[in-house]
Amino acid sequence: MIKNTRKVLPFAVALGMQATEAATLIDWDFSSLDWRTGQGSGLATNDLAPNPILGSTFGNAAAGLTVTDLIPSTGPNIEDNLKVVINATTAAGEADVRDFDYGGNGTNENYLEFTVTAAVPGSLTIETISISQWRNGAGAVDGVAFEVSVNGEAFSLYDSIQIDSDAGNGPAFETFTFTETIADADTVAVRYAPRAVNQGSTGNLHINNIRVTGTIIPEPSALGLTAIASFAGMLRRRR
Repeated sequence: MIKNTRKVLPFAVALGMQATEAATLIDWDFSSLDWRTGQGSGLATNDLAPNPILGSTFGNAAAGLTVTDLIPSTGPNIEDNLKVVINATTAAGEADVRDFDYGGNGTNENYLEFTVTAAVPGSLTIETISISQWRNGAGAVDGVAFEVSVNGEAFSLYDSIQIDSDAGNGPAFETFTFTETIADADTVAVRYAPRAVNQGSTGNLHINNIRVTGTIIPEPSALGLTAIASFAGMLRRRR
């Protein structure tokens, strides 16, 4: 089970500081993607998904954090890897991908993954992970789910599985938000790993945002400056 207690690091206690307010920590920007035919991507229908999907700079990591590239999984056989879909419903600013469940058996073999690392060990708290997507037909996997690995431990389901009951009604993006606290982390690897629950398995999903919110305790130097400023303010008020 993911731990959900929160503590303040010793250096923060010494300075009388708490973690910052909950904020956006990672915000993947898909606006630069344009996989449409003739738009320069060089991709064709059902090509393998590019690796990476997006470079790390498009993760817009908050201060005190770094994030890896957003990458697709790779299977034992290249034909089983995540695929790109390019058709009349594909638009700029989205990843249109298929075959998360390449075997069609309801098992989520494929996924999208990135890792968040805190500059100060133990300073990362994650509170929510969300995704904006729509299913292009009943063949697309309907179970929306994330998995996480905290500090290199085994991956486990984050929060729960939500059902995307809309199929083929796009393009109308819907945001699915998952809530479970991961506290005092050094690193958290995040996988978007949908699975077939009621219907669908190999059809395509349109994704245009993945976001992580939570808190990050600033580095000691930043805490020190803040503490000094606060102390100076107290002195001025006393005068």
